[in-house]
Amino acid sequence: MDGKRRPLVTIIAISYNHAPFIQEALYSIFNQSYSNIELIVIDDASTDTSCQVIESCITGRSILFLKNEKNIGNCTSFNKAYKHATGDYIIDFALDDIMYATRIEKQVAFFQNESNKVGVIFTNVDIVSENGSLLYTHYPTFHHRSSITNIPSGDVFEALLSQYYINPVSMMSRREVFDKLNGYDECLAYEDFDFWIRSARIFEYAYMPEILSAKRTVTKSLSSQFYQANQLAMFESTLNVCKKAWWLCTSAQEKQALVKRCRYEARQAFTYKYKNIVGRYLEILKEIDPMYVVYRGLVKFFIKLK
Repeated sequence: MDGKRRPLVTIIAISYNHAPFIQEALYSIFNQSYSNIELIVIDDASTDTSCQVIESCITGRSILFLKNEKNIGNCTSFNKAYKHATGDYIIDFALDDIMYATRIEKQVAFFQNESNKVGVIFTNVDIVSENGSLLYTHYPTFHHRSSITNIPSGDVFEALLSQYYINPVSMMSRREVFDKLNGYDECLAYEDFDFWIRSARIFEYAYMPEILSAKRTVTKSLSSQFYQANQLAMFESTLNVCKKAWWLCTSAQEKQALVKRCRYEARQAFTYKYKNIVGRYLEILKEIDPMYVVYRGLVKFFIKLK
């Protein structure tokens, strides 16, 4: 980036009962090869020692630390922190994950060689255990070149809608993306799917074929406990995003991708015995699925069978 302005990167680091992993996560930010970083840390009313660990790590550093008095969830916590952000690029980062040392430097350089149409870039990710041991990589093509798997780039709306998954740990976004979306939708229990669908409708995505971060998989983690405790809210959120997507589809191919997604999510809801959610997916499918009558008959048959 010689001769070019070094853009400011804002990292919004969110903690919720991440105490055992916070020091490694924060120091992976402190040790970045890129220095023009604004770090905002927010703790979502942790019940462990997360706040104490954060305070011990950031002492003497110019870091904004926000503490929620009550748990308000990731979406609202991020938006609360984002109000203080001034960076050109934004990273949403959980404090149980890890950034490799050159991540931000490489992502900024990559962004500066892309057109303004690209709003989000993403990379491959190491999936690691609680103790940091490598389990696998998100995209196996990184280590298995013979794989024919294509990683979508550019207009990824249809791919994301049909069931494609980007590991959010790897993403960096232009500030304009969050500004246009008005942040995360605070009515939802989780943010990833909604962010992808809304942002991919107005911005392109670009893939960097490198591994620059690690996502930690924690046995009996707070996130998995949150999912179990808020299962219905998670299903409701996914349903609401599919309803949004219905209005955003502009082609027959995109509508067919939404059919695929709704059928998949309806099966998931059926598995977890949320018959009301299944019925509400049928309401969407009635409008867009040419095989709706057959599909509805199968659903009703299996529900009665149960």
